[in-house]
Amino acid sequence: MSGSERTRAALLGCVLAAAANAAVAPQAPQAPAAAATPAPATQLERTIALRQPSVVKVFGASGLQTIRPYCAGVVVSAQGHILTLDQILLQPERTRVVLHDGSVHQATLLPPEPQLGVRLLQIDAAKVEGGLQPLWPERERFDRTGQFVVALGNCFRLAEFEEANSATFGVVVGRANTALRHRLADVAYDGDLILTDAAINPGQEGGGLFSLDGRWLGLNMKSLAAKETNTLLSAAIPVADLLPYLERVVRGQQAPEPVAVAKEPAWLGVVLFDKAGRQSPPAYVERVVAGSPAAALGLRADDLIVRLDDFSIRTCREYRDVLARFAAGAKVQLVWKRGQQVQQAQVTLGKEPAK
Repeated sequence: MSGSERTRAALLGCVLAAAANAAVAPQAPQAPAAAATPAPATQLERTIALRQPSVVKVFGASGLQTIRPYCAGVVVSAQGHILTLDQILLQPERTRVVLHDGSVHQATLLPPEPQLGVRLLQIDAAKVEGGLQPLWPERERFDRTGQFVVALGNCFRLAEFEEANSATFGVVVGRANTALRHRLADVAYDGDLILTDAAINPGQEGGGLFSLDGRWLGLNMKSLAAKETNTLLSAAIPVADLLPYLERVVRGQQAPEPVAVAKEPAWLGVVLFDKAGRQSPPAYVERVVAGSPAAALGLRADDLIVRLDDFSIRTCREYRDVLARFAAGAKVQLVWKRGQQVQQAQVTLGKEPAK
């Protein structure tokens, strides 16, 4: 064998030996591709992740094209109480709640609160794996104009089962008193709404409005149509106004009965346009009695009385009923409309002079 042939034979032997060693050598395990969800990077993302488990999907049954059979709700007790709007057709035995883990639960309908337009549902908390993450309203309002907020709910029913609820982001743009809008449709709540430019789309009603630090500010309402400007307004009911209803139904706390005290009837000194028909008309002033508290305040004929302290005045009958709550000498905040202008001032109610 020549020298070149011996060299080729040696090289071939090395190649075969290397191949044999590779065939029997153990292979290093391959690291799986990273598939973990990244941790929330911003305060907004952390707040959304924190509050998602407390906001649920609610499904009713309507059978009507004009009524959506879905909305959102907020868990308010470890016993399975869920607060939502009473503005979709919720039926016994046909209302379901879907939690953030995707589990579906049959809901029992509890008594609604017609003055707020809200309702409580309840699911069997014993069937919830890992328990619920309830929220409870604070007694004070913490919303303020310019505050950043996030609205959570099932926008357009995009989320199914364990899919996360939708989140929209914006700021509080102000407050709106519904008592000054007598023909505002679909608004049972009578008080100061939280207005925000965070879009509250169909399906997000009944969900929560939260501050960036996770504080529960409001319960999302249906969007309100402003006919004058052809725009939609996003609004929420302040949670502090929901607290008495929740305390009564969830915790069984009854409001104390007022103690009857003899008092002099209050008198403002206005005569209203009351036709005494089947329906009481709005509380327009027909004339002001000279020397009365109303005269001292500067009320005029054709002024429309719309609020007395915390009570809305929509009719002449409501004016009389609300005025009867006060005694002569009480200081109250009166709100009235003169044309397109809204005015308010404090007035001391008097005692009607003897006739």
